[in-house]
Amino acid sequence: MNYIKSYSVVVKISLMLLITPTASLALTWDDGSGGATHSYYSVAAKLPWDRKKGDWRDIKDVAWGEQPFEMVTVKQGTKRVVFDVKNLVSAWQQKKYKNNGFFIRGLKGGVVKFFSKEHPEKINHPRLMIETNKQKYTLLATADTFLDSSTTQSLGSQGLLTVSQTQPSMLIFELNKLKSDERVTKAELLMSVKKLYGNSSRVGVFRVDPAPNSSSVEPIVRGLAEKYLLDKNITDDLNVYFATGFEKPDWKEDWKDGGRFGEVVSSDKKTKFIPFLGKALSATLLKGKRTALNQHLRFKDLGVPEPDEAYFRYYIRLGDDWDQTISGGKLPGFAGTYNRAGWGSRKPNGKNGWSARGRFLKTLQVNNTRINPIGSYLYHVDQAGYYGSIWTWEKGEGGLLKNNQWYCIEQFIKLNDINKRNGELKAWVDGRLVFEQKGLRFRLSEELKIEEVWFDFYHGGMALSPQNQTLFMDNLVVSRKYIGPLRKH
Repeated sequence: MNYIKSYSVVVKISLMLLITPTASLALTWDDGSGGATHSYYSVAAKLPWDRKKGDWRDIKDVAWGEQPFEMVTVKQGTKRVVFDVKNLVSAWQQKKYKNNGFFIRGLKGGVVKFFSKEHPEKINHPRLMIETNKQKYTLLATADTFLDSSTTQSLGSQGLLTVSQTQPSMLIFELNKLKSDERVTKAELLMSVKKLYGNSSRVGVFRVDPAPNSSSVEPIVRGLAEKYLLDKNITDDLNVYFATGFEKPDWKEDWKDGGRFGEVVSSDKKTKFIPFLGKALSATLLKGKRTALNQHLRFKDLGVPEPDEAYFRYYIRLGDDWDQTISGGKLPGFAGTYNRAGWGSRKPNGKNGWSARGRFLKTLQVNNTRINPIGSYLYHVDQAGYYGSIWTWEKGEGGLLKNNQWYCIEQFIKLNDINKRNGELKAWVDGRLVFEQKGLRFRLSEELKIEEVWFDFYHGGMALSPQNQTLFMDNLVVSRKYIGPLRKH
């Protein structure tokens, strides 16, 4: 086993600056093709609503509550609706709530078709009129859409917004023009009516609150790494199977497979690389290629029996050139394929193999920042088709990584008992739980165990990388118990 034996003061200081866990990225919805649908508030990032057709809070701050901030009745002949939204806009202005936009619901009656910001008649576009103690503002919606279960596509490009008891609409207005010292004295949401189906419709305004349960940020959980400053001598822990920081010149000897290796580096200006702790493993998806890294850390090569459950932690940094524009791909995780099934469309039957690798999705551009959703890619008994199931790590939005930043990734797997659906998979980012899936079946035979940690970095599917894209990894630990983030001091 390989691990770091000495540390410089400079490395310690720089590390303390680099690995402080960051808050959730708080990705909200938009009306683009990868935006909000009836199932997801971000279909591109595979971030689901807690409830189909959207999540909201009412004036009493109750999730899915029935007390609107404002309610109006639309009747035949109504051309324009004015919602008094002073209380809600004031709460956003005072940072009491994050501005995720208005959630417009039909409470009783017929269906209303409002003009959207995409309609050619610009005079009828939704407007937010705000007066403060200093000045007046007229704001246009930056995004609007409605949620309909009849399609899996985003409807943000439609010229009309539908509001009914089963079809809510959403609008968001940027409030960054308002100064922090201003006091909102009046705020009205103006929406023009194209058509009303029925005699009347009672419509209420709520505030959008994507996934109020699953997007809550979990506390940081410390593990056995807390006993070892900067992971020094962590291999002495009886629960640790393997650990490496890629510091030894002969680090490759720890890997028995002859597959594709990365390169150990201590600097890389081109990708804005900053070391995590000494050297790190660099792996680059070359333009026109699919595989950057393919190694197998097998338990039998470590001289231990293949387990039924295990933890695997590593640190990852996406380089400045990371920009997945055409496809997702695979990241490291656990496997028991035994070179028979559980990858490459080889569907498991419960007796021939399985795998639970990590997964990256296409890069999102949010406020000129690249955000990269990650998750799990499972080949398991109950998968729907020949290819594995994809789950994004959406709890607390911790599975959204920025470029040029180190993150602590940890995965746990527990294989199911034979003839039971009690397998588990969990994931943590910077010590916060971001994913948990129970009731899984990986196997129907005792022959299948956790064969290995599959150290995989692969583009696709079959899509080729459109440009060179680099990631860095460091401080790997495989253990019987939860490891947690590295102890800094």
